[in-house]
Amino acid sequence: MGKGTTFNPPVQHMADDFNAPKKLANKERADAKIKEQEKPFSQRAKHTTTFNNPKGVYGEDIAIPERPAPPKREPAMQHDKPFKPSHPPRCGYNRTFNKYPEYKENPLKPTTRKAPVENEPAKFKPTYNDRSRPTPSVATNIRNLKASFPSAFRR
Repeated sequence: MGKGTTFNPPVQHMADDFNAPKKLANKERADAKIKEQEKPFSQRAKHTTTFNNPKGVYGEDIAIPERPAPPKREPAMQHDKPFKPSHPPRCGYNRTFNKYPEYKENPLKPTTRKAPVENEPAKFKPTYNDRSRPTPSVATNIRNLKASFPSAFRR
């Protein structure tokens, strides 16, 4: 722009407060803090009284007499043998009527090495070459390529 090429005089620079959004947020936060109540909100249900006592509504406000205890009955039969279950559980922790068995230490098993036999071929050892081969992508599957680009596979 050259001299005298505009109809209006050039606009003078006006200073802008770059912290205006921060000052506005601080002012809004202070106004909201003033409106807060002293005690924080509690979701605990308050104990309120009702117009009628629930026992009075249900008719339980009168004293209910206690039921007499049922008399003890004699056993129907007298057995001469003690109880023995028909299918007792296997022995072990918490599955038996017997006492716990005494602790027995496991004996050590001696290790013996086999001597190599002469004139015997070595045993077959499979290779593990295919274990680390990545699976091919589904995007390069022929069926998916035909579905994505049908014009390329037209006959």
